[in-house]
Amino acid sequence: MKKIRLLPAFITLLARAIASISLYVTNQDLITTLLVMFIVLFVFYFVGVLAMKIIMDYMNKKEPEEEEGELSDEGQVLEKDTISN
Repeated sequence: MKKIRLLPAFITLLARAIASISLYVTNQDLITTLLVMFIVLFVFYFVGVLAMKIIMDYMNKKEPEEEEGELSDEGQVLEKDTISN
């Protein structure tokens, strides 16, 4: 769960590295490079935050569903029947 909180930073750094390499290869001037990096930083940070929230919501929904399947209608834990051959 803690590693998911690092997702926005990872996505931002990865996108920024790709943008940096592509801007270096195309020989862009300094002002253009800084402007593009600034935009990439904010856009992909928000994409990372959105992805993190979606994943955390999915994980939080999944946990109660698993717990509900193990309980009976009265709230008692059901035991599985074992069949011996």
